[in-house]
Amino acid sequence: MPSRQPLTDWQKMGLKLTSSQQGRDVVLAIDLTGSVRLNDEGRLRLKQIIQDSLRPGDAVYVAPFASIVNPLQPQVDCLSADAAIPFSGKPADIERILQKLPLQSSDALQNTDIQIAEATIYKGLAQLNQCRLTANKPVRTQSVVWITDAPLLSNPGIASSVWVETPAGSPFREQNSAQSQERQAWIDALPLKLRSQNIGNYNLSVVDIAPTVQEFCTPAPGGQETCLINGYLFQQLWLPVLLSSVGILTALGGG
Repeated sequence: MPSRQPLTDWQKMGLKLTSSQQGRDVVLAIDLTGSVRLNDEGRLRLKQIIQDSLRPGDAVYVAPFASIVNPLQPQVDCLSADAAIPFSGKPADIERILQKLPLQSSDALQNTDIQIAEATIYKGLAQLNQCRLTANKPVRTQSVVWITDAPLLSNPGIASSVWVETPAGSPFREQNSAQSQERQAWIDALPLKLRSQNIGNYNLSVVDIAPTVQEFCTPAPGGQETCLINGYLFQQLWLPVLLSSVGILTALGGG
């Protein structure tokens, strides 16, 4: 579960500065069920995103989904750090990503559990940045490109009137299930910004996530507490701030 401790404006700004020289995590989340059936326009727009929107340094993750995430290879964690496809801007990188995209829907996959897909992907992205914080590495801005006809960011306890394809036995049909509550907690904790465009029988949606991590503070002797983020930001930013200050002082002195 995410932390309940909100970040300060200073911490948010520090994380933004830390990520400013880094690539992004970009997840291509594609609904494999037969109700989507990517048409030529959808394929064209996906290729356009890959060719025109990705930047050198980005890491691309391909996350197909239906009733579960990665149903064709359920034993593979498609959001692990090892699953990332590094993007350097070369044509070979574009081709490698295109080859990994599952552009054909499957009639054998008939139910889309959109909320398990959201829960898995948002939690997975949060864990990537949390691991970077723990390893004292720069965090990243993150984005999810959704190709699906299912509703995104809907309320917990999704009813058939909202989305009929959720499997009957899915815990996400229950508003108070542990899985529904955890998904909603991640949605509330992450700074999500959704944009969508309808393409025939499905939507192409982009959810951008500003760089963030979860703060955990622990009581310490002497009425103090130890927290993760402030120490991390000091380690990440002290040298750039020092060099910037020296540059400003040098410029003022020269003037």
